[in-house]
Amino acid sequence: MWDDQSFEAYYSSQESEETSTPSDFENEENDVDNPDIYVTRSGRRSRPPERLIYDANSCLIRSNEHEDEETWSEQELLACKVSTDSDTMYHHQAMKQPDREKFQEAMRKECEAHYKEENYRLVKRSELPEGATLLSSAWQIKRKKNPSTGEISKYKARMNVDGSQMFKGLQYEETYAPVVQWATIRFFISLAILLDWHTRQLDFVLAYTQADIERDLYMKLPAGFTFPDRTITEHNRKDYVLKLEKNLYGQKQAGRVWYLHLKRNLLKLSFKPSEHDECIFYYGKTIFIVYTDDTILLGPDQQEIDTLVKRLEKTFKIEDQRELSDYLGIKMKGNQMEH
Repeated sequence: MWDDQSFEAYYSSQESEETSTPSDFENEENDVDNPDIYVTRSGRRSRPPERLIYDANSCLIRSNEHEDEETWSEQELLACKVSTDSDTMYHHQAMKQPDREKFQEAMRKECEAHYKEENYRLVKRSELPEGATLLSSAWQIKRKKNPSTGEISKYKARMNVDGSQMFKGLQYEETYAPVVQWATIRFFISLAILLDWHTRQLDFVLAYTQADIERDLYMKLPAGFTFPDRTITEHNRKDYVLKLEKNLYGQKQAGRVWYLHLKRNLLKLSFKPSEHDECIFYYGKTIFIVYTDDTILLGPDQQEIDTLVKRLEKTFKIEDQRELSDYLGIKMKGNQMEH
């Protein structure tokens, strides 16, 4: 049995062994004023790993980083670099990259896609109705890479509403939108492998914008915005705004509105919802699994799956990615599942 003195002697010895030595920090004297260094109750000096340390000042979007200083200072947009992914960035960061022309092309395609689908209308700011909600906008830009080779597969730009300016009861009511449970995904993919089922992977193109907007919203034009039949310069960009006709990414309720739109139309197509998972639907022998806009169909009947895909294409804008290969980080290779 250990007495109190034995316990005290033991822990004292452990603390003395763990106390940092000069080899732990090369310049320990210079660490005194370092806010990243803290001292524990036992006297040990510690700090987080380098990957978790960032300079908050470098994360701010300042007006002097933009040619259109007035517009940015007006928006008072403050952004924090919450991701360590160097391939995901804001517009002002992307324009400093050596491949900025690729990003500009992705932005142009994004604007064209919205224009063709009539997701918004260009109106003069002077024509805004009294009391209209005018929100800021921001680009989310990314280099998409092949997870296996690391090569760039696509340059993607997404135009977002600044949802931080939206208030419950004014611009939205509810925000909850379900996603399929991971246990459900693993179960059905494992079942498909064991039973040698057919698979099909679908992606809903600009999913959120396929649902009608709940209420009137207006958005400022983002930097680099283009409009096919009109020249928008940086000088007159602030003279126009966009009236949103469809949901746009960044709205706080956009995910919920999209899910309700998807569910409503699936029920019209005679799909039956699962009683255990809100993102599982059944049709005949086929299982429909959706995670926001990423979807897979599983089942023993290839012809039924082909027929369902054709019916879905008549109701939604989808990209048929054929046989399941990579779903939310779960990679399929033949009849094997990899993480």
